Amino acid sequence: MRRLATALLLAASLPPGALADDFAWPGLGTIRMTVPIGWSVRSRGVGDMGYAFLVQPSGSAVVVQITLAALPPDKPMRADEARTRLEVAVRTFVATSVEKVFDPRPLSLFRGSGWVVQLTDASLVGKPPEPGNFKVMRNALAVLDDHLMMVATVQFDDPSRPEVGEAMALLSTLRVERSNAPPARPASGAFEFTVPESRLVVKIPDIGLRRDDPADGGPRYFKLSRSDPQLILSGWLEPASRYKGLKGFWESESRSPAFAGPLAPARVEMLHVGPWEVVAYDVVVPGGTSAHLRAERVQAGTWIDLHLSGTSGRPASTLRRELLEALRRVEVVEK
Repeated sequence: MRRLATALLLAASLPPGALADDFAWPGLGTIRMTVPIGWSVRSRGVGDMGYAFLVQPSGSAVVVQITLAALPPDKPMRADEARTRLEVAVRTFVATSVEKVFDPRPLSLFRGSGWVVQLTDASLVGKPPEPGNFKVMRNALAVLDDHLMMVATVQFDDPSRPEVGEAMALLSTLRVERSNAPPARPASGAFEFTVPESRLVVKIPDIGLRRDDPADGGPRYFKLSRSDPQLILSGWLEPASRYKGLKGFWESESRSPAFAGPLAPARVEMLHVGPWEVVAYDVVVPGGTSAHLRAERVQAGTWIDLHLSGTSGRPASTLRRELLEALRRVEVVEK
């Protein structure tokens, strides 16, 4: 396909750039991705709101074009919009393809949600490969966060080439670590957290907690903490479709290497606390107990995942009771 999906791409000709995993995006943050060894990368900013990449291995068996676009503050993009936008963008290519139908698949991502569709140029089937005129392309469109869109085209002749898999793996590692703080803020003596695509606001009362967000937490994440008595409360907002129920969630969490050996959860208990589904567990630590709650809630299309924890030499039952009391004070309201 000699014509690139210009509806998906903001740039086509890029100046040479050095092979690297981190790329500074002035005014926004750092773009990170794992580039296969031996692949070349060209990159540049596109105006004030975009950043573009051209990535390919030696020999040019595959060409990967990626554009990131920062969306205006008053025009967030919901995760469920990605599929529709991709369909509109590739409509012309579907009509001239072997496939003749728009049949996208979920795109594997480090963070965010998106879709990818493969289309084969019917006019090139059975013909010898022609440099720069690839027979197959995979078009992808994803929402990395509420105000950040990624569009990508992977072009090639032979889907069985290992470089095709490496190209898709590259896309799955791409993420943007923003330099600006996520939208958690104190208000009326409480902390409030939301994301533009959600209809919910999580409100945490003023119980001595202070913001403690790590730099790599991402815009869907917040973290609050206090030291005496210790309490750490962190949370994520995700689309409701990602929640597979408390049992499945805990089975996945408990397989983590973080719970291996002496850190294995003890006194595991599944509870209902109002609208929250909760897994309570303890971890034995030197000199006391580290008590934990994982609290899950689905409402208005949003999955809220809270993690409350505290470590002390006091009785484990007391720590659990205090965490449950803190959870009961969390409010969730609709915008």
